[in-house]
Amino acid sequence: MSNENTVVGDVRKKGGLGQRIAYACGNLGQAAFYNAMSTYFVTYVTSCLFVSYSKALAAQMIAVITGLIVVIRIAEIFIDPLLGNLVDNTTTKWGRFRPWQFIGGLVSSVLIMLIFSGMFGLVNVNTTLFIVLFVITFIVLDVFYSLRDISYWGMIPALSSDSHERSTYTALGTFTGSIGYNGITVIVIPIVSYFTWTFTGAKGQGQAGWTSFGFIVALLGLITAWAVAFGTKESTNALRAKAQKNGNPFEAFKALFQNDQLLWV
Repeated sequence: MSNENTVVGDVRKKGGLGQRIAYACGNLGQAAFYNAMSTYFVTYVTSCLFVSYSKALAAQMIAVITGLIVVIRIAEIFIDPLLGNLVDNTTTKWGRFRPWQFIGGLVSSVLIMLIFSGMFGLVNVNTTLFIVLFVITFIVLDVFYSLRDISYWGMIPALSSDSHERSTYTALGTFTGSIGYNGITVIVIPIVSYFTWTFTGAKGQGQAGWTSFGFIVALLGLITAWAVAFGTKESTNALRAKAQKNGNPFEAFKALFQNDQLLWV
């Protein structure tokens, strides 16, 4: 079925079934990705990543990694508004938001697979280099995931100017997001255990299983992000233009500066 929308003037009113499905798929992988990155990566770090280290060194490395994650999460509070402004001021033939679904989905998927592999075994070869590369990788991963997340929810006004239709997109994204988030919780241990046994013959949750889990999450994240990128169409309308103007911090600063000048005249 076509995902073309009914157009009244130059305003896109209602999305087709194909566009709704494509948009809903986006948060399925996005929420699964978030749960894997925020919850199960910590489980992986504390239970498997440093298994070849002595207990004392493993405890130190776990403290370093988890501490870095906390610092990065706090930094997000200040970085996300800047990323939101970047997304809102993107201008391409694809629109403002779909390019970030494509790029954010690709980069974040590659990097989450990398961190769940122990940087392809580097953790057991060179501890210092591993820490340096891990910090860089995790920061870049977090930035591109945020760009994907911000563009996903920010694109709703660009998909339709109809309030009921926008509510439909929001409800679909919320529904599939709950499936993705909770679905990861259900399947993570069976997946890790199965692939650990398949590749090593050992029981439990080993590195091979976690690497496979990271690959599955990465693939799901990539497919669902690209479903949004290729399966939706943005439209430029008065509602989106107004939202962009009101939501741009640089425009607000500019207006404030101009008002101050008028007061001094």
